[in-house]
Amino acid sequence: MSDLSIAIQHTPHYADRREWLRAMVLQLRAEDPHIPLTIVEDTDAEGCWPTHRRALTAGAASHHLVLQDDIGLCRDFTASVKKVIGARPHNLIALYTNAGAVFKARAKGHAWIEKAGICGPAMIWPRELIGEFLEWQERHIDRTFAWDTVRVSMWAIKTSKRAFATVPSLTQHLGVGLSTLGLNGRSKVAAWYIGANRSALGIDWSKGLSSPERERTNIRPEWWQYFHE
Repeated sequence: MSDLSIAIQHTPHYADRREWLRAMVLQLRAEDPHIPLTIVEDTDAEGCWPTHRRALTAGAASHHLVLQDDIGLCRDFTASVKKVIGARPHNLIALYTNAGAVFKARAKGHAWIEKAGICGPAMIWPRELIGEFLEWQERHIDRTFAWDTVRVSMWAIKTSKRAFATVPSLTQHLGVGLSTLGLNGRSKVAAWYIGANRSALGIDWSKGLSSPERERTNIRPEWWQYFHE
């Protein structure tokens, strides 16, 4: 069994997303031709959540990385991801964040922040957590709720799952202003992105491992209306 599988959640109806996807696949295949890679397309316009759910179950490795189709990747991405997993093998890990705590962590030379319920366009999942999340959300979140990553955040918060983000981000959000759910804004970029032409292989992921900067995740009150005990 591979130690890492990747699924890319893709909306094929937009030319820019098709181009971003093509670039990601070319890079991932060039870096590791044998890594299990699945493109999960929303061909029938079902929406983000049904596509995200299928992406979560598309891998059989010990760790599964779910990417959205509107991000850019740093150099040596797959090898860097494996090093990140080695540092925190049992936790949810975001490879993108726009959290303000990043700046405090960066000033300290730390490589992590902890943010309750963090979720986003590039998430590493320990495989054993995926089934737990899917069963939980089926019981506690209305089926009509469209926001895929918010479902994950609700689960992580309600079940006290620790979640972390890398400092710097290893991915960048390219689709600013083009959210399929209307979640647009200038803040929808990484607080600190390492850069497309820079490698994360030289980062010491032990820095700040035991004492990361912390930040809360704010979920809109109207979204909690879709949650039930």
